[in-house]
Amino acid sequence: MKHLHRFARRAAAFVLAAVLCVCVLAPAASAAVTIGGADTTLIPAEEENCLAWLFGSSDTITMPYLNIKGQGLRRNVTLDLVDCLVGITYTELGSIGSYVSASAAQQAWKAQAVAIHSYLEYHKQYGSSSNALIYTPVDQIPSSAREAIRRAVEPVKNEVLTYNGSVCDAVWSASAGYNTQTGVYGTCSSRDAWGTDVPYLQSVKSPYEEQYHNKLRRVIGKDYTYKEYNDSRTGEPYVSADTTHKDLGGFVQYNTFVSNGRSYRYIGQFVSSRYCFDFGADESGTPCMTYYGFGHGVGMSQCGAVGYAQEKGMGYREILRHYYTGAGISASGSSGDGFFGWLHRLFHW
Repeated sequence: MKHLHRFARRAAAFVLAAVLCVCVLAPAASAAVTIGGADTTLIPAEEENCLAWLFGSSDTITMPYLNIKGQGLRRNVTLDLVDCLVGITYTELGSIGSYVSASAAQQAWKAQAVAIHSYLEYHKQYGSSSNALIYTPVDQIPSSAREAIRRAVEPVKNEVLTYNGSVCDAVWSASAGYNTQTGVYGTCSSRDAWGTDVPYLQSVKSPYEEQYHNKLRRVIGKDYTYKEYNDSRTGEPYVSADTTHKDLGGFVQYNTFVSNGRSYRYIGQFVSSRYCFDFGADESGTPCMTYYGFGHGVGMSQCGAVGYAQEKGMGYREILRHYYTGAGISASGSSGDGFFGWLHRLFHW
């Protein structure tokens, strides 16, 4: 019975699609063929619009949720793909051309745009408002920055990160932390941060974190290093921290700090004891707790990407492959879904 229902849904969808195709595409123009056999007939604007309505357009992207600067959270937003990537890239990295060379800025913007596109395509299937990115309308971006970012985005607009044939959840953060056990700056693995092992979200070295965080602080708006000298409730210094308390989604729910032999629950932005915490003393010998970085530290570090582009001359593909272990980069035109996308969701074909 279940198979019969599935067949009926698909049959109904195909019949409806076929009828609409006949109605819309019947007055087709005569073909003009080149020596190589290519059909060069121009599709009239009204027919092109009908085709985009049916099949979706690779020039647009539809997102279930998007935060639009100045307008708040919006549902089912369709934007020009390049404008979308330009607006979110500007939100995330800003006008970094004033901090690094023009060529390095182009590579960092490209890496960010591909990560954004991958993230959007991955989260389109879930439609959670908590995953919504912030889009700055392109007419609100200073013209020099807008055109520079557009030059970076245009050539990579259809590229996404993939792993084993599926698009990646290409998360990123402002800056990675500092591994106090090894003395190495690096990103945090998804297992360390969220308790879930994602093969392409592993811990990797990222040596330019503090250097470029300090340079880009105006964009990020946060200091790289934080210090706390004691627990205000006891007056005693913190001696350890634990971030193993997870919620049902695998995210860190709260941290436990130990002070004067007692444990206290603390909710903060840091998510990995391996990378974020150091218990010791400052220059004057006063006991303190130091933590590093900003954000969850998983996936691509924005400061690290800028640093690799500027200091090592890395291209965007090399940057992305460094931060997303084992991932490939594929050309995957985004789509506004169109009528057939609607049929797919309606009939589950």
